[in-house]
Amino acid sequence: MKKINVAGMSSLIGGICLWGFHELGSFMGKSGNLNAYNKAKNVDEHKALYDILHEDNFDWIDSIPWGLMREGADYVVNMPLWLLMVIVGSFLLIVGGIFVKK
Repeated sequence: MKKINVAGMSSLIGGICLWGFHELGSFMGKSGNLNAYNKAKNVDEHKALYDILHEDNFDWIDSIPWGLMREGADYVVNMPLWLLMVIVGSFLLIVGGIFVKK
């Protein structure tokens, strides 16, 4: 396997594991009544890059001149970390499958 495929697969598996551990933790935190388990939970419960890293690391977002690009960068740093890892992993696997020569 090529390095880009290994990185993509690692990111994809890591994102799925993060999601699984979060769901297991939220399930274990609920009462014994399984009917109380809410499947449509709030996305704000998940960790994002903005929650993990210090706020000073994201000061560059305010200096982006284009409003659409600024909103896009703000969306990416506030999206759940597991989703970001799955997207990056899938992208790396697709790029590795298309562009890497055998």
